[in-house]
Formats: sequence, structure tokens, C-alpha cells
Amino acid sequence: MWLTLAVANGLYFSFSVFLVPLVEEFRWSRGLTAGALSLSTVVQGVLAPVTGILVDRLGPRRVILTGALLLSAASLLGSTVRSPWELYLYTGVLGAAGLVGLGPVPMGVLISRWFSERRGRAIGVAFSGMGFGVFVTGPVAQWLIASMGWRVATAVLGAAAFLVLAPVVWLGARDPLPRRDERAAPWESGETPGRRGTPEQRSGTPTLRGALGTRAFWALWFAYLFTPLAVFPVTTHQVAFAIDRGFEPLLAASVFGVMGLMSILGRVSFGLAADRFGGELAATVSFGCTAGGALALLVLETDPRATWLIAYALLFGLGFGARGPIITAMASDLFGGRRFGVIYGALNVGNGLGGAIGPWYGGVVYDVMGSYRVVFLSSVGFCALGATCFWLARRRRAP
Repeated sequence: MWLTLAVANGLYFSFSVFLVPLVEEFRWSRGLTAGALSLSTVVQGVLAPVTGILVDRLGPRRVILTGALLLSAASLLGSTVRSPWELYLYTGVLGAAGLVGLGPVPMGVLISRWFSERRGRAIGVAFSGMGFGVFVTGPVAQWLIASMGWRVATAVLGAAAFLVLAPVVWLGARDPLPRRDERAAPWESGETPGRRGTPEQRSGTPTLRGALGTRAFWALWFAYLFTPLAVFPVTTHQVAFAIDRGFEPLLAASVFGVMGLMSILGRVSFGLAADRFGGELAATVSFGCTAGGALALLVLETDPRATWLIAYALLFGLGFGARGPIITAMASDLFGGRRFGVIYGALNVGNGLGGAIGPWYGGVVYDVMGSYRVVFLSSVGFCALGATCFWLARRRRAP
């Protein structure tokens, strides 16, 4: 799971490195170019519940294998892009379908089946692979672009991703074998004598309809909405912003990689903190790191010293992706069961919507104002809203 998430997310988030050569070659606006990533997150949000249903019915392994094939194909086809509709089709649709098959929904379900205790720690460690993928892929992508051009670079990354993912997923993405007592338990088939209703109702398994009627579900849904609104407008345009400030492209991409490296520490640390101190407190501190990183870039607008860029990489990196493991752990505790896949998929609709608006929003603000200042300020505001949602979602203590 760790390696799968590393490869998939490294390939996906390398879009910010490719944004600059795409704009330079085709003379598209940044809003138009970044819109492909916005479409991608829309498609991910729409497909997340469908993916949850497929995971519940077919198992995570088949879904993850299909995702590996689609994401790699999208990157290979991306090397042939000549017009915006092709970029939107390959990155926004095909790549999105692949990433959702490799993303938090099947991985979250798989982890929740393997670990019944200390899920925050387990999910944080597994999801830290995302940060390592960003750390490695950003500088590698920039080196490939400088050496062979962006078309060859995206083709090489796509082919390499499939060669790594296919055997790893085939061998590693397996459900745990049920224990003997679980195989014999009558309530697992929903046949508990003397209880009426659907099998899920008779067994006490949370259902999507039941989850939709709870405050906790909608609080987590909005937490998933506000998180990418705080993060994606910044990460999508971070390399372009650094280059605008006069930094060399390779240095800008390397800082992007350092941010990914820091996110490894952040995902694991905040996952542990969620188990020990509660998800709401861990999420609030992680949002504080994200807001601090955005403020560092705000200062960099007027004081172009590398110190502020480094401060951004360290702070924003610590918070980058930390909320995903916390939401997964909290949702698994609240709604875990045989229908967790579809419930978690429904939660990811909020993530898809926020992620859809974020990259496009950052590009449009720059195109209109010639600056990312408003983007950085709004990131701080969305951090505050997201943290509030986590406190609303916490499990109430019994009186």
C-alpha cells in the first residue's frame, strides 16, 4: 500500500512541475491549464462512491489494478497532447479514473480491514507513501523535462509507474483471511434470529442512509471540502510562483520535493497524534502548519529570500496530506463495517468538489490579479473552517 500510494500520488502531483512547460509551449493561461487538474478532482469526486461500491462488491485488489492501468495510460497519452481538450481528457478524465482506483477509498477500506486498532497510526504510515512519491517525482520530473523535454518526461514516468505498480498490487493488495470465529459468526451474513430489517440493519452494520443522517458524516464531508480548498490552489501553482519570484526551475521543483518529504513525517506524526490525542486536535495542529506555510509564501511576495521558500516547504509539507489519514481513521471508527467502502466514497465527494475548485481558482486569481496573494490568504481561512469541522465530527462522550 505504501509503495502504491507513493508511485500514484507522485505521478499525479507532478502536474505542478509540468504546468510551466505546458504554459510556455502552448501559451495557454494558467487558469485554463490548471483547469485540467480541477476536472480531474471533479471526476474523482463523482467516481468515489462508485469506487466504494465496487470495492465492497469486488474487493480492493481488482479496483486498484484497474486504477494502475488507467493512470499509467493517462500519463503515456499525455505525451501526445496538442490541444486543451486532449489535456482535459487524459489528465482530467482518464488519469482521474486511475487515481481514484489507487486512492484513499480502496486503500482506506483495505487498511480498515487489516487493522481494527490504532488505525490512525496504520493509515498515517501507509499514506506517508504519498509524501515520498512527491519528494522523489518532483525533482525527477524536472530533470527529465530539462534533459529530454516534457513529452518524453511524462511518457517515461507513465511507463515506469505501470512497471512498478502492476506486480506490487498483484502481490500485495489482498484482503486479510477471516478468522475461524468470524467465518462461523451468523451475524456476518445478517441472519441474526429474531431481528427484522435488512441484513445491515439486523447486524448493526452502518449504512450509507444511516450515515447521511448524522452530524459527524457531514462535518467530515465539509472537512474534506475545505482541506483541498486550502491546499490545492497553493500546491498546483507553487513551482510557477517560485519561478516568478526568480528561483531556478530545478530549485523550485526540489523545494516541492522537500515538501513531499516533510509530509511523510507529518502523515505519520499526525496519525499517531490522532490515536493518542484525538483526530480533532491532530487535524487542528496540522491545519496550523498549512496556514503557516501559506503565510510564508505571502511574505515571499514582497521579500524574495530563499528562507521563506524553505519555511513554506517545511510547514506546508508537515500539514500536506495529514488530514486524509485522520479523516479515514475517524470515519472508520464511526462507520466501519461491510458498507464502509460506499460511505467513505460518499465522503470523498466533498474532497473531489474542493479539489476541483482549488487549482482552477488559483490560476484564475493569478490571471486576473497578476498575483497569488489572495490565494494564500484564502488558504488560511479555509484552514480555520476545516479545523472547525473536525471538532464538530468528534464522537460525543457518554454522559
